[in-house]
This record gives sequence, C-alpha cells and structure tokens, in this order.
Amino acid sequence: MKGKRRNDLIFYIAMLAFPLLQFAIFYLAVNVNSLIMAFERYDFSTGTTHFAGFEQFGQAFYLLFRSPELSAAWKNTLLLFVFSLIGDALGVLFSYYIVKKKPFATLLKIGIVLPTLLSAIAMAVLFKYFGERAFPALFHTEEGLFSGGAVLPVLLFYHVWLGLGTSILVMTGTMSAIPETLSEAAKLDGCTFMKEFVHITLPMIFPTLVTFLVIDVAGLFVGQMNLFHFFADEADPALYTYGYYLFRETRNATLAEYPVLAAMGAIFTLVTAPLALFSKKIMLRFGPSTD
Repeated sequence: MKGKRRNDLIFYIAMLAFPLLQFAIFYLAVNVNSLIMAFERYDFSTGTTHFAGFEQFGQAFYLLFRSPELSAAWKNTLLLFVFSLIGDALGVLFSYYIVKKKPFATLLKIGIVLPTLLSAIAMAVLFKYFGERAFPALFHTEEGLFSGGAVLPVLLFYHVWLGLGTSILVMTGTMSAIPETLSEAAKLDGCTFMKEFVHITLPMIFPTLVTFLVIDVAGLFVGQMNLFHFFADEADPALYTYGYYLFRETRNATLAEYPVLAAMGAIFTLVTAPLALFSKKIMLRFGPSTD
C-alpha cells in the first residue's frame, strides 16, 4: 500500500474508532446486558444472579396492568404521542411560513427556536417560575399553572412548544433545499400559497416527515412529558407516563429490582419496534410521490 493511501486509511480508522467504541459500549453492550438481565433473578443472600425464565416478565405485566401507581400512565402516554404528532404538524406549517419569509417570520423563528438552545433544566425552572409566580400576578388568579387540573394541559403545551424548535430547525433546512425554480414555475401556473404547500412542499419533504413519525412511534414508551425536569422524583401519579416511571424507577432501583425493569423495557421494545417499522412501510407506500 502506497504511503498516501496508508495515511488515509489510518486517518479513517482514527476518526471512526472512538464513535464506534462508544456505540459498542453504550448502546450494544448496554442493551444486550439489559436483555440478559430480564431473564435473571438476583439473590441477596449469595450476591449472585440466577436464570429465572419469564418470571420477571410476569411481574412486569402485573405492574403495567394492575399497579394503581400506573393506572393513568397508558392514557398520558398516548396523549403525549398524539401531541407529539400535533407538534410535528405545527412545525411543518411554521417552517413553511418562515421559509416563504412571510411577515414576522424571523421573529417567529427566534421565539420558537431560542428555547431549544437553552438547558432543558433551565427552561423548566424558568417556565415553572412563570407559571407559579408571574402568571397569578399578571392575571390576578389564586392558582398558578402548576396547580389543580391545569397541570396536564400545561405540560402538554410545554412539550409541543419545546419540540417545535427542533422540528423547525430540521424542516426549514429541508424546505430550503427545494429548488426555487419549482416555486417560480408553480406561481407562473397560478399556484396559490397553500396549493404550493400541498402539491410541492409536502411531497418534497415527505421522507423527513416519515423520519419524524418513526421517531415518535419508537419513543412511545420513553417520553417523560418533561416530568423529571419539573418535579424530579415527586411527580403526581396522575401525571405519570411509562417513560417517566421507567426512568425514575431505574434511577432509584436496587440490584434486585433491575431485572423487572429490564423486562418492562423489553416489552416496550417488542411493541414499538414492529409499530415503527409498520408505520414507516405504510407511510412510504401510501405517501405522496415526487415523480
């Protein structure tokens, strides 16, 4: 091998070695270990683990369907998924408005994207302070946004608002890559603002929309609705999602409790993986064509 090719190969290996090592340790190894743990039982008396078959899966199913603590989790998890889809749809509409440079487009982009540049904890603290202190003072009410029955709608609104920034950053970049000649030709043919959006923009960005949908489906059981940012471990069980419960319990679990949580994670994966693949297949099959 000649010197230049050898140096190029060494450079490629050096650049890929660290990310591949991270992927192997923090993704492959962690997930394989979690799957193995789902079939084990920890013995406190000997400090060893033993094969337990599907015993942990039975306990996990009991927690999911019979535990009073998780009685509202299924409803909140589905609500979070629906509002994630709503957020994606709003992100597409706002992105189109911004790309077309309509009035106040720049101000709208700054107001939506700026929160995503700040720390998630810092944004949660600021938003909670506004909801508990500033909101009652401004509107002369005794209750803030984080008391009574307003908590769940406020959390869903916050989830959509915070997610819009990422959606707009991706969608505006995708829409900006659409050739300007298509838009000019459409205008010459009498195409209106919304007709251009439906017949040109949507088909051109459809692969990106499919990616967002697959991510939403794959993350169905890991979404926390920002509960940990606002309440740490003290969230009301009426607000629980499966993602928050799994995160909180894993964070505080003992060695004996890990196998049940690992089994619960495996159950979630068995549900979401086929759903994500199926939703992608359906979207690509019946979605708009750019031909």
